[in-house]
Amino acid sequence: MDKIKVIIVGFGGRGQLFGDYTVRDERTELVAIADVNPDARLTAAKAYGVREENCFKDASEIFANGKIADVAFICTQDKQHREHAIAALELGYDVCLEKPIAATMEDCEAIYEVQKKTGRKVMVCHVLRYSHFYMALRKIIKSGEIGDVVTISQTENVAYWHDAHSYVRGAWRNKEESSPMILAKCCHDLDIIFWLYGKKCLSVSSFGDLYYFKKENAPEGSSDRCTTCSPEVKKNCPYDAYKIYNDVYKTYNPILGNAITFRTGRKEQIKAILDDKNSQYSRCVFRCDNDVVDHQVVNMLFEGNVTAQLTMTAFSKECHRCIKIHGTLGEIVADMEENKIEVKPFLAEDRVIDLTKICDDFSVHGGGDKLLFEDFVSYVTGGEPTETRTTLEDSLISHKMSFAAEESRLNGGKPIEIK
Repeated sequence: MDKIKVIIVGFGGRGQLFGDYTVRDERTELVAIADVNPDARLTAAKAYGVREENCFKDASEIFANGKIADVAFICTQDKQHREHAIAALELGYDVCLEKPIAATMEDCEAIYEVQKKTGRKVMVCHVLRYSHFYMALRKIIKSGEIGDVVTISQTENVAYWHDAHSYVRGAWRNKEESSPMILAKCCHDLDIIFWLYGKKCLSVSSFGDLYYFKKENAPEGSSDRCTTCSPEVKKNCPYDAYKIYNDVYKTYNPILGNAITFRTGRKEQIKAILDDKNSQYSRCVFRCDNDVVDHQVVNMLFEGNVTAQLTMTAFSKECHRCIKIHGTLGEIVADMEENKIEVKPFLAEDRVIDLTKICDDFSVHGGGDKLLFEDFVSYVTGGEPTETRTTLEDSLISHKMSFAAEESRLNGGKPIEIK
């Protein structure tokens, strides 16, 4: 069998992750990438073995060469997804599309229409479905052990340092340049709630705001950059870039590192951030051009009058998800960071499922990214459908929920019907 030839459009952190899987899988071959960053193109050539002439400067350049592979991974910025996904589909590529599908519902539906017209396959990277954690939760629910599920409550703990990096200083800080926070960060969560329930969402309401990361909350005497801020002020500021990239970085390199430069090493990474006077990542978090929310709640009504609730908050120490599921015969309490699930039946003893003793790979998103990649390869080669498969049509549901939640938030929590 010939290898599946792969192109990756957008070779940043996510693109390089799929590049890793591609070059390590004997079924696939990475033949070309496109990225506006010359460091990314250099990395593709040196670390991934892509020929220099196949390291293109942008999406338009790679697509101008016609169909040069079988599948395309679209890992560019949210606002670019419509243009890049449609271009790939019209050239005849099957597509693995990073979430969110696109930055507006109109753009999402435009991609879907082109998919139907071309007959190509599209899978969306809702990788939480593929994590050992959520697959185990779904298995327990389907077993009937806790009866009928009546309520689900999920919390997305973004973490103060991750929010500062990505949603205050970084690429997703401004909803006009990227997309609303509830879409960019939490379409994952809305998809997983929908997937666990397996019911239709009828309406949503939502509240949220940008509470903290604005000029009026800047510490007295602070500067517009951490590089010029006084030691006295920085001492008591957890958002100081020196603290985040010197201390937190050590633990959370996959989140912080890949989004800034391209695996140049820790010392070089920090130097690039802090020595560059134009770096967006050394800006004071209280003096950025950010406007996305730092906290939001979403209430959901599903068929059968069952309900769900999602809380997204920037103000947590760790970056993780936790969930409570309440059924007619019991409840489930679980934390994805710990990879432990507590099942509490009403008429039986509580039990704890320790996934770390059952599963081996808890890399990116609890092992979900690698399993999604493998399912995508199966999908494009005619493999049988899986419970986890996030087709474009299926993924449109959580995006409708996301856009409805944002509409509700902007209208003071008014309930919005999901059509």
